[in-house]
Amino acid sequence: MAVERELLEEAKRTVIADIEAHEEWREEVGRGKMFGFLLYDGGMLKAYSGQILGRSDWQGYVPAIFDYLQPDGYFKTHEAEITLLNKEVEKYRGINVKGDERRRLDAIRAERKERSQALQRWLFTQFKIMNPTGSSATVLEVFGEYARRNSLRQTVPPSGTGECCAPKLLNYANSHGLKPLALAEFWYGDSPKGEVRHHGRFYEPCQARCQPIIWWMRGDENGCEAGMENGCAPDFSPQGEGEQAPCNWHAGTRSDTLELLYEDDWLIAVNKPCGLLSVPGKRQLPNAQDMIGCKVTHRLDMDTSGILLAAKTDEVFVAMQRLFARHEGVKKEYVAILERDMGEQSGTISLPLSADFLNRPRQCVDHEHGKEAVTEYEIKGRTALLRPLTGRTHQLRMHCAHSEGLNCPILGDKLYGSMDAPRMYLHASRLEFTHPVTGKKVVINS
Repeated sequence: MAVERELLEEAKRTVIADIEAHEEWREEVGRGKMFGFLLYDGGMLKAYSGQILGRSDWQGYVPAIFDYLQPDGYFKTHEAEITLLNKEVEKYRGINVKGDERRRLDAIRAERKERSQALQRWLFTQFKIMNPTGSSATVLEVFGEYARRNSLRQTVPPSGTGECCAPKLLNYANSHGLKPLALAEFWYGDSPKGEVRHHGRFYEPCQARCQPIIWWMRGDENGCEAGMENGCAPDFSPQGEGEQAPCNWHAGTRSDTLELLYEDDWLIAVNKPCGLLSVPGKRQLPNAQDMIGCKVTHRLDMDTSGILLAAKTDEVFVAMQRLFARHEGVKKEYVAILERDMGEQSGTISLPLSADFLNRPRQCVDHEHGKEAVTEYEIKGRTALLRPLTGRTHQLRMHCAHSEGLNCPILGDKLYGSMDAPRMYLHASRLEFTHPVTGKKVVINS
């Protein structure tokens, strides 16, 4: 059943009003937290991720699937034992230990790892969830079955699984015989340091933790086994917020004929429209590579338009991939429209990026483990000319949106932006490189 967007916005305003009525929450929640709601015929359920002030039982919100925070309970008791081992390990910080002391330290670390894994597995056997038929299963069982059906290696849930809003809401609805009409999660407060989250913006449920659970709790065992693949939300979620909204969204602006920008005996370049994948994906959607009939040498995000280059031979394909990987003799330019007027400015952004493994395909800024990502920019008003000097996933989108970058997302960016628009306004407008066969400079404009 389709739900009007205004009803979702009205429900969100109701939840926000309740959040802000809790003065005691202000400091913790203001630092950022995901909230959610589920609409059903006759009412609304509310939820928050994790705990607030160490509690999972605030009145008016659905309770935790399993409350493991009892002071003298199994989890807290064994967690305290692991904490003592952590303190033992900390005593050796900065000390070069050898001999018997090294063996003792290694033994403590091994015991800590074993105890942590055992406690985590115990916890996931306590999270028992229900589907619409009334059947129940543990989170551990659900992840195992989901992995088996989808040929995945990840059979053990990540830490925190079952504590997000969507699982809480669906489990409560199924347990009480309520039929969901709409489910939505939104961010409240400041953005996390490494991520890009906007206050009041709807977001998809997290991939790694929630996808298998939602698949099972919606009764999809015999349906689409890839339920939320590539950010695809449950059918009763607000559409248009993720990288790819539900499966009927992909009409985009694609035409069956791609504009030819350049061609010789070895290479071909086309103007990829917004809404078309660069290469084939798991869901067998239309893509530029199949339409061209040659191997694409680099990729543009589905929602990015512009120059896409493909090779006619395997040798040239390998040579061009090497050029793009190393950015040797390659110059790229993109044009973007930003969410707001930024005046006139220019400069260089250097923010290392890594994958957000719990929320693919999102990326995050990671100063410790991220890969170098560098972008030159020139801005006039809301128009930005962007020149990536490296080729990281979502580099331009993150460098524009993140608070340590421009702090101004690209208009229409459904992953990192805060404003809706008919498309994401990012276009690959110029590509310059040294031809791998002729050695001549090639310049392609779009």
